Amino acid sequence: MRGPALICALIAALLQSGGCQSTHSTDATVRAFDELVFGVSENAEGEVTAADPAIRLTRWQRPLRAHFAQPPPDPVAALGVAVLAELAAITGHDLAMAGPGSSANVALVYGDPALLVRTMRAMGARIEGYEASSAVYGFCWSTHWHAAGEIRRAVVYIADAGAMPDEKPGAIAACLRHEMGHVMGLRFHAERSYSVMAAQRSLRDYTATDRQVLRLLYDPALPANGTRDQVLNRLGDLPPDQEAAR
Repeated sequence: MRGPALICALIAALLQSGGCQSTHSTDATVRAFDELVFGVSENAEGEVTAADPAIRLTRWQRPLRAHFAQPPPDPVAALGVAVLAELAAITGHDLAMAGPGSSANVALVYGDPALLVRTMRAMGARIEGYEASSAVYGFCWSTHWHAAGEIRRAVVYIADAGAMPDEKPGAIAACLRHEMGHVMGLRFHAERSYSVMAAQRSLRDYTATDRQVLRLLYDPALPANGTRDQVLNRLGDLPPDQEAAR
């Protein structure tokens, strides 16, 4: 087996479809999408995590409007605006900071664990000890609420860079882009993909892989609330992003 037949067989095996799918999307893109959206990845020993049939494609459908629970330092506020604009450009979805007097569905909390607790409670959510202790010890954190594949609201905690372990330049940018990736629907951490979604948050910018996966996640051709098999079978028919191919 060689050439196109081999490529087709590899993609068919990856998609677990039992048939030959289109080779439009690259192997690397499909693997990254599967890892970040459905939590299926391969470890260093070649073992593949089992797919959870309960996991569905989850993304925003209504406009995303964010606000800081209290005003952060100007550079952090500017970064928040920039990251929302960046995600809007990547996904084509409507994201922006909430205007004066308008309601928000994403709360951004900067550097104040007590404010995180109050914000969560104001949203009618119970905050667990893990989330509170993560904030106290300087870790970034986020959560979102969804139903029928639609993300409806979220909270992001952005640790003060001075409180972060192993503080380094760009720590807040890495934190915010990572957590907003989760908020947008990248529910899982990257184990093998070169991505800002790695658990250790060593990257401060979205990579070409991140951009391709986010673009595909918000492609209307993918079925809303779709199962893994439904989404990956359709994914093979979508054209690759040129940036990710470089």
